[in-house]
Amino acid sequence: MNATALPHSLRRLGATLAAMLAEGHLAQVVRGAGLVMGIRIAGAAIALLSQVLLARWMGAFEYGIFAYVWVWVIILGIIAPMGFGTSTLRFVPDYRINAKWRRLAGILHDSWWIVLVLGLAFMVLGLAAIGILRNEIEGYYVLPLVLAMMCVPGFALTDTLEGTARAFGWVSLAYLPAYIIRPLGIVAVGALIHFMFGGLTGVAAVAGALAATLLTLAGQRFFLNRRIGAAIPRAKPIRHTRYWVAASLPLVLAEGLYLLLLNTDIVLLGYFVDPNEVGIYFAATRITNLVVFIYFAVAALAVPKFSELHAAGDRVGLQVFVHNIIQWIFWPTLAAAGFLLLIGEFALNLFGEGFDKGYPLLAVLMLGFVARASTGPVEYLLNMTGHQNLTAAVYGAAALLNIALNLVFVPRFGLMGAAAGTAASLVFASFCLFLIARRRLGITSFVLSRSGFASPATV
Repeated sequence: MNATALPHSLRRLGATLAAMLAEGHLAQVVRGAGLVMGIRIAGAAIALLSQVLLARWMGAFEYGIFAYVWVWVIILGIIAPMGFGTSTLRFVPDYRINAKWRRLAGILHDSWWIVLVLGLAFMVLGLAAIGILRNEIEGYYVLPLVLAMMCVPGFALTDTLEGTARAFGWVSLAYLPAYIIRPLGIVAVGALIHFMFGGLTGVAAVAGALAATLLTLAGQRFFLNRRIGAAIPRAKPIRHTRYWVAASLPLVLAEGLYLLLLNTDIVLLGYFVDPNEVGIYFAATRITNLVVFIYFAVAALAVPKFSELHAAGDRVGLQVFVHNIIQWIFWPTLAAAGFLLLIGEFALNLFGEGFDKGYPLLAVLMLGFVARASTGPVEYLLNMTGHQNLTAAVYGAAALLNIALNLVFVPRFGLMGAAAGTAASLVFASFCLFLIARRRLGITSFVLSRSGFASPATV
């Protein structure tokens, strides 16, 4: 490229970005995403540092125990709200825009108490399952699993409060508790135990996670209630509980199946390999998940806009918005994936001796997440436009595919088999969701589509 062509290319790039940001909804999302991105970057750094410290204090075996049971907390804690953490993103903006204050008061009240009851029910069922299957579970997992079940209600309620704060556009209140405060609490309790008693076990680490989860929940609930009270008028609640539950159930099915898709590998590895190997694989997934914060940061602010544009019947604006959102997700994700592959071996060595065995897993897992980024937050688009049942069906099929692939690949190829199965299942899910959005909504959700950078007025 000659000297005059480079400035011209830079001017064209600047004009393209300016045109994208001239679109009002996108500009608002990108500005908000900057704050989310900052929180997620800080949260990712804290999460990675906390996992490194826990792994060094515990060793691969005890760290593997903690990783295995914490995956169960994540799965059950996100399934337990039965979709209310996501459905509030659909209903709260609608009720606010249309000044339906009584309905807004109703869903805010019901979502808390329903999720509390559901979280306690999941905890009791989990404890009962542990008691029934105690002889089938490795002894070193039993007590940590008991403590993990006690984390589920607090985790579920925190997830629901996050959705509520997101629906109001309160980024800090949505993300700081779960992504900054809780991880810091877990590592702080772990550090206290380690330095007081000269070591840290899986049981002690899960107990610390329980304490941090409950304290984080209490603080988030207090500050969110204060802010809601100042932001909306007081109103006697109108309850459409059956309607809200009916709308939420397909969402939790989609979320639960997606979580199953992402965590099948670790759950099945717990049956096929010892905790040392589980710990190595979990460390690799923690590094891989760093690329997801870009997707998460942009999608977090985009989701309510999907609902608003769809409710307004602005199909052209929705297509332009979706395309531009994908550009802001995919290219930074691709760059982040390349960077993490460059430093991946160094990052794994931070966890301790032997963790660098997980480096080959990084490239395989990255493929799945880059493929997901290429179609953007299409599952959220479908959920916010009333197609949540199809999203659930796709993630159900992908989860079953992942289970099948893991059952075939893990006994033969070990950790690499688990990574390959998960990556292939993510690619399958992304392709299916792309096709559904194209056929049901007429929306093209792919990074290389040509429906891109124009504003609605010029399409």
